[in-house]
Amino acid sequence: MGRKKEEFRILIPSSLRDYLAVDKGRVAANYKAAHLISILTNHVLTNYPDGGYFLKKPLTSKYLSYLYTDRYYKQVIVPLREQGIIQVNDSYSNDLGYCKEYALSDSLREEVIDEQLYSCTITKGTLIEKINRWQRGTLARQMKTYPFVEREAEMLIHLNIDTVVLQQLYEQRLIDIRTSVKSKKLAVTNSLRGKEEILQLLEAQDLLDARVRYISGRVYHPFVNCPREFRKAVVDDDNQPYVEIDLRSSQAVFLCKVIAIALKHKLFTLRINEPAVAVDNLIECIIPLLDEPINVYEEGVFPGDFRAFVGAVLLDDIYEDASPENLAQTASVELLKGLEQTGGYSRVAGMKNLVGEERDKAKKKFFKEIFFNYFNKENASLNSDRLIGSAFLDSFYKSYPTVAEFCRICAAQSDEKKKSRDLALLLQQTESKFFHEMVSTAIQKPFNYFIVHDALYVPEEHKDYVLGVCSEQSQIYFGAVPLFR
Repeated sequence: MGRKKEEFRILIPSSLRDYLAVDKGRVAANYKAAHLISILTNHVLTNYPDGGYFLKKPLTSKYLSYLYTDRYYKQVIVPLREQGIIQVNDSYSNDLGYCKEYALSDSLREEVIDEQLYSCTITKGTLIEKINRWQRGTLARQMKTYPFVEREAEMLIHLNIDTVVLQQLYEQRLIDIRTSVKSKKLAVTNSLRGKEEILQLLEAQDLLDARVRYISGRVYHPFVNCPREFRKAVVDDDNQPYVEIDLRSSQAVFLCKVIAIALKHKLFTLRINEPAVAVDNLIECIIPLLDEPINVYEEGVFPGDFRAFVGAVLLDDIYEDASPENLAQTASVELLKGLEQTGGYSRVAGMKNLVGEERDKAKKKFFKEIFFNYFNKENASLNSDRLIGSAFLDSFYKSYPTVAEFCRICAAQSDEKKKSRDLALLLQQTESKFFHEMVSTAIQKPFNYFIVHDALYVPEEHKDYVLGVCSEQSQIYFGAVPLFR
């Protein structure tokens, strides 16, 4: 009697069954293409609706050639691309650490979102063995390269997880999905996957089973990928849920850091009524300097408008402050003097009135106009009368020209179709250095915690201690202490 074949279960868009040669037993004969399609399908599933499901997924040539042989591009990528099944971003950067990116076609992505999915299997033993070996090998290599990955994996597999609470949270999630979520099947699938990945931590045999991954400057693990409320299932010795400590306006805080580095090292300069000037490959020049302690408030080094921006970020609420209504109160001729005589401009603080949904709207607006802006109009009109793409950005330019010009230059120098991507990756790397390298290393007390991007989840009894560590490390890294809450 023959040995039963090992199966690797995958999800694909239903319309691709014939192309992938899926038989009546649900086995995909075109197994290499099927596996790649399943990766891109899973990218949409795990990121919809709040994540970057519409973005392409980075996949290295080393990874693809290991799984599919060195001829993967001709055998797998080209046919899928020619059939209009996948999209490929051919640009890459060894310096920034990002590779070519892949995505399903727009129509197939919508098919996935509409839950038109088909479950099938891969039975090719050599491919399944390579997939498993690569996953564990990648984790082992990352643990060797990034000590914090091993440290955090150790804590993850030793967390106290209340399975009863987790099940209750999962059931409540299903109720909420039935009453409010559009793509119900997809949301249910993601919720079930999130619950199962958390439960698998309880069965971990070694650190590799924690499935901690460091990708494009961010750390991922089961508590990053799951619905946010599932994190409440992690409890302390008194069976109380962990508390969250997060950095307010974190991306703006890290933007202050990288601009300060650029200004201090004269990688970027700005003169009144002239476009800013920057070195070529500005972001690549900043990356080696990210470890450097710096005082973002330092007088005599930074222009007044930048120091005012730092004040709005660290001491106030930049998302409220950056609205055209508020900026109109602060933009004046004093700003121009502040550019000439650094440190000579003082911003009038906002009232911190925005909360809840209103603040979320203001935050989204700020991200759209500043962080995610491609600055197409601004970069196209440098040699003529400057065109500003929106009233929001126009007001922002008048109050914070240094910040606006830095973001514009990053977009101008980017070879990406998504011009804001390089800056986003830089901010992610800076976030990772602060939380995973500095804060995590400085926490010396023996208790388990976990980090999700710009937030730490810790036992209630250690909250004040961790807040103190965050403040100390901020003073070293930024020369100032932002708001942790």
